[in-house]
Amino acid sequence: MREFLKKYSAPALMFLIVAAVCLMFSCRKSGMFIDEIYTYGLSNSSYAAYITDVKGGSALGQIITREELFDYVAVTDGEGFDFGSVYYNQTQDVHPPLYYWLFNMVSSLFPNTFSKWTGLGLDFVIYMLTLLCLYKLLMRLFSSRDIASAGVILYGLCLLGMSTMLMIRMYVLLTLLSVLLAYLVVRLMERFNPRLCPLIALCILAGLMTQYYFVFYAFFLCAAYVLYALIKKQYKALLWFIPWALAGALCLLLVFPQCIDQLFADKLVSGGNAMENLGDVSQYPQRLMYYFAETRHGLKAAIYVTIIVLIALALLFKNFRSGAKEGKLCFEALVVVLPAFVVFPVVAIISPVMDQRYIYNIVPFFVAAVCLLLHWVEISLPSLKRPFVWKKAALLLICTLALWEARCAPPQYLYPEYAGYDALVEQHAQEPCVYFTDDYFAPITQDLLQLMHFEDFYVTNDQGYEHMLDYLGDSGSFVAYIDISEYWSSGYKPEEILSGIAALTDYDSAELLYQNGLSATYVISK
Repeated sequence: MREFLKKYSAPALMFLIVAAVCLMFSCRKSGMFIDEIYTYGLSNSSYAAYITDVKGGSALGQIITREELFDYVAVTDGEGFDFGSVYYNQTQDVHPPLYYWLFNMVSSLFPNTFSKWTGLGLDFVIYMLTLLCLYKLLMRLFSSRDIASAGVILYGLCLLGMSTMLMIRMYVLLTLLSVLLAYLVVRLMERFNPRLCPLIALCILAGLMTQYYFVFYAFFLCAAYVLYALIKKQYKALLWFIPWALAGALCLLLVFPQCIDQLFADKLVSGGNAMENLGDVSQYPQRLMYYFAETRHGLKAAIYVTIIVLIALALLFKNFRSGAKEGKLCFEALVVVLPAFVVFPVVAIISPVMDQRYIYNIVPFFVAAVCLLLHWVEISLPSLKRPFVWKKAALLLICTLALWEARCAPPQYLYPEYAGYDALVEQHAQEPCVYFTDDYFAPITQDLLQLMHFEDFYVTNDQGYEHMLDYLGDSGSFVAYIDISEYWSSGYKPEEILSGIAALTDYDSAELLYQNGLSATYVISK
């Protein structure tokens, strides 16, 4: 028992700390990003990919009820485990369906329920599996429980890691499959086993069925392994590995042939958009600086450790060289780590919008790079008295840094302001509600959490003031949502909408309740 505790107490403590912090932030999550609501809708609505599809493709001049909104985001009676509907909805979207299938499975276990905990519960399980795979990967590379435990706490508590878990989207599964693929490749480098090649093919297929951006890390990782095998003259391994890896990628065409249309479509999130961004050289500096600025905050604790390690390596260069002569530097880790550093600028340049979620899946490998430096320090240090105590003290210091970083830089996607939005809307939930838009589903989706406070709402555009009077009846006031985003939707000017209402109706007084990126919400009265 004592030997068991000595081996596993450190990693168990790291996992418990990460789990507790993730649970704390999950409780603090008060709202959802528009893409998170799409996750619920695309997974759980029956052959209706978007809000407007609930009304036959157009919501203008129609009333959308609370029950219809609920039916869009929740699995209702008779709709459980409808994988065909999920598949259809994803053909209308720009992403493959694997994560949405999993989400629909979990939602089907809790029918007639719409809760953040459905998504957060699934993401938490996947996130902990990612940490387990990362731990196993680092153990394979460095054979040190302390270094592997340090990797778990550094990734598990960094801003980008926890943001991956808290965003109810496919990126958490994408990260798991990226780490799993790296682990399988490391297993191949340790000792070639032909039975691993079909697993690698399945992992590649699953990654591409989760998010197309998986292809970048998978491609460069496989290329690095091929180069490694050539240097080691492992030609038999390559004869197995290359066909299976290609088969995994090509099977995407069989399982989800719509990927061709999605990758070459002329949409914001598509291969066409990626090529446009690649060709616009003038935006390279801005994009690279954005991603660097966003990432450095998420990996601050890892950067602190890296600086300390580099200083230590400079002081111990003599012993470091002796470690190189003895072959203890674990250059196999570079096969896993270096592809992430190549993928980073590629994704920064071609991503559809500048958002760090597109690099979430390579963050564990930046942490693995830090662990590689820790390994080099470990083999470079001269013999110390009571090494067990020194290693545990270093791990405790790293854990403290990671916890401090989590305190100073909390993850994204918490949306604490949404609690205030809900409170404001609840005060007017008994009044009629009108949504002004040119039939765009994006702003309505973003406002879905607040719109569910109303029994129903009427959708019209900037020409439908008189038609809305029939819906309003003799009400003395109503809540108006105005679609204001020029980039994502109608781009209405609230002052023009309000003046038009005042000119054609008796509603001539307006009070702003709140405003988000896609809409402005007013209480309008006579």
